[in-house]
Amino acid sequence: MKKGSNFSSDSGFNNRFARHPAIAIIILLFCLLVVVVAGLELFLKTFSGLGNPVLYERSPLHGYRPKPHQVIEPRGGFGFLYGARVTINNLGLRAAGGDWDDNPVGKILFLGDSVTYGGQYVADEQLFSSVAGRHLPGRQIGNGGVNAWGVGNIVGLVRDYGFSPAEIVVICLIEGDFYRGITRIASVPFWTERPRFALQDLLMHLVWRINTSRYRGSGGAGVDEEQQNLIVERATKRLLALEHYYQERGVRHFIFILPTREQVANGTPPDERVRNALARHGIAARYLRAELRAREPAPNRRRAWFHDEVHLEPAGHVVYGTLIGEILAREIDSGS
Repeated sequence: MKKGSNFSSDSGFNNRFARHPAIAIIILLFCLLVVVVAGLELFLKTFSGLGNPVLYERSPLHGYRPKPHQVIEPRGGFGFLYGARVTINNLGLRAAGGDWDDNPVGKILFLGDSVTYGGQYVADEQLFSSVAGRHLPGRQIGNGGVNAWGVGNIVGLVRDYGFSPAEIVVICLIEGDFYRGITRIASVPFWTERPRFALQDLLMHLVWRINTSRYRGSGGAGVDEEQQNLIVERATKRLLALEHYYQERGVRHFIFILPTREQVANGTPPDERVRNALARHGIAARYLRAELRAREPAPNRRRAWFHDEVHLEPAGHVVYGTLIGEILAREIDSGS
């Protein structure tokens, strides 16, 4: 009797699905989707590092920067976003040497955008700031580069926020930084609190990439010539005010203009609008384009230094860091 009852129940179950094939397919697809999503989440969290990003703090003065006291470890072999160890010290700097105390003596601070920050596919010790530090024995190096920062963010951090923990400051800019104004965290795919799922992190990056693809180009793209001149002029005046700020406080500082891939590989000339603005205001910014080109005669090898149009591979960080370190060693020793 029980056997017949079970057969009857199974038949009823099968009959219900036979009578409603659309519902059956929907349920099966839903179950398959759950399995795929769970598997993808597990894979991303285990092997890519997604879901464990560097966290940022917001500020109306400088926009945003990394929160202090973070260590992000690489995970697996597919770390296309977070593939290297990132150490953020007590002052929000990438500083493999550890925390900084309150005494600025003996410390060198690098400031800049994502090129200086290096990306999370470049380890702390591979950054050009770290490489430069090897030419500066006895100095403590801190990397205060922040993704997507412009001149306005740097000036806001130093002058408005009052961030001045080092006796020597090295400001590294790309020409596009003069067109950005102050970047706010709402316009970049960064987190102030840790996402619950790796898929959230991935979705954030995908949505950001789709959105930014609608506004491609730098150098004030979509803005007429007069407005571009005003944008660069404003950034240059802010940089000049920062120079005066440092001079008044006796803080030695250096400004380097980092080139693009095409400028290094093919000899594309610098942005004349930025160059002329710097000259007009008497800002002693040092362009690295010619010196970098002189270090390697083969254009294809120079091109291989770059991860994209401005960001560097670890090999590029070695070349940049060696050049910057040699320059700083000479200038610091000469007292100029």
